[in-house]
This record gives sequence, structure tokens and C-alpha cells, in this order.
Amino acid sequence: MENILTVNGADSNIAKLRTNVVKAVTRAYGAEREYAIALNTYFGEFAWFDIEAKDTADEAKLVHAEKKALFEELKKANHSNPSTVWARVRKYGKEEKQGKEEKPENDESNGEASEAGSAARSPMVRNMEELVNLYKFNARQDSLPEKIRQAQVHISSALAALGVDISLLK
Repeated sequence: MENILTVNGADSNIAKLRTNVVKAVTRAYGAEREYAIALNTYFGEFAWFDIEAKDTADEAKLVHAEKKALFEELKKANHSNPSTVWARVRKYGKEEKQGKEEKPENDESNGEASEAGSAARSPMVRNMEELVNLYKFNARQDSLPEKIRQAQVHISSALAALGVDISLLK
């Protein structure tokens, strides 16, 4: 195989390959963060990201089962170290959960801070988080006007389009 640096137009090949690496890393980061957010939603208030391998509680068994399923998928894809992926997913889950818990409820500057924080989230993460929160809010209401009930149908469709299993939302 010929060395890429010696081929005519190598600069464009290297630039293309560099861009491919950046896109792959970005996709992986976004996918891991979205997965962590979904696990936060699935496990609810339970701090699943703090479960260690030796924990044996019933909740821990659920986390271990999910971890095992992820590892199996990663091994099928010939990933060399599934533990690093799981560690990042746990880290992102904890960041997302703690970031939400630390926000003051009635702080006047909260709107500005949340808008600034929103810029750091990917469009996928922002849409997923906000639609999940809206869906859950509407679901908790005892009665809703007809227009909001109709909107809830569309919110459900939007979540499904983003890959969220609505049956897992509590």
C-alpha cells in the first residue's frame, strides 16, 4: 500500500481523513450523551451512574443488565475497550443529572444562564431533553385542554422520531 503522504493531492486526502475522524468523534460524543440522557430518564431519580460492578441491589441488577447489553453490542463491533465507553456514558449521565439538580428554581438570572448553557448542547440533546420534560409535564396533569391533548400527540410523535421509547418515560 502506498503511503498517503507521498501521493499527489495528499493534503486533500489528509484533510478529508482528518474531517472523518472529527465527525466520528463528534457522532460518538453525541450518541454517548444521548444514551446517558435516555438512561437518566429510564432510571428516573435513581443514580444509576453511581452503581459499581460489585453492587447487588435490585436497581443495580438493572444497571448491570444494561451495561452487559452495551458491552455485547460493542464487542460485536470489535470495540477494544467497552469499559471506556461505559465510563463516559456514566460520566455524562451524572453531569446531566447533577447539572439539572444544581440549578436554582427561582433565580432571576436562571433564564440567561440556561440560554447560555443551551448553546453547548447539541440540537439532538436539546430537543430530546426539552420534549421529554414537556411530555412528562403534560402527562402529570389531571386535565388538559383539548388543544394541549392534541399537542401531546405531536410531542409523542416528535419523541418517537428522535428515537425515544415513550413507554420508558415515567
